[in-house]
Amino acid sequence: MGIFSRNSDETAPSDSPSTDQIVRDFLRGQNLEQVGRIDEAIALYEQAVTAKFDAAGPYDRLIFIYQGRRQHQDVIRVARASLASVRTYPEKSKWYETRIEEAEKEARSAPKPL
Repeated sequence: MGIFSRNSDETAPSDSPSTDQIVRDFLRGQNLEQVGRIDEAIALYEQAVTAKFDAAGPYDRLIFIYQGRRQHQDVIRVARASLASVRTYPEKSKWYETRIEEAEKEARSAPKPL
């Protein structure tokens, strides 16, 4: 299989956006992020996750945003989705695993709501 690995053979549902549309939306999301329209960027990145897009960009951006917002469960969800969908090199897979471990640790130590 070469230097890339894939943890799942699942494919995106047939009613998912095309790869070209996901790429366009990802690039638009990056632009929106740059001008501070983060919630709109999140919506576009989340579409890529839902479509099980096989490129790290949208997953990485979401992980970064959710880490900054201390949304630990979202970091875990997106990092797990990346492990299931993104074909990448072993070190990148380890990076996702580390994000999961760190978010789980942060979630355990976060103050509980009253």
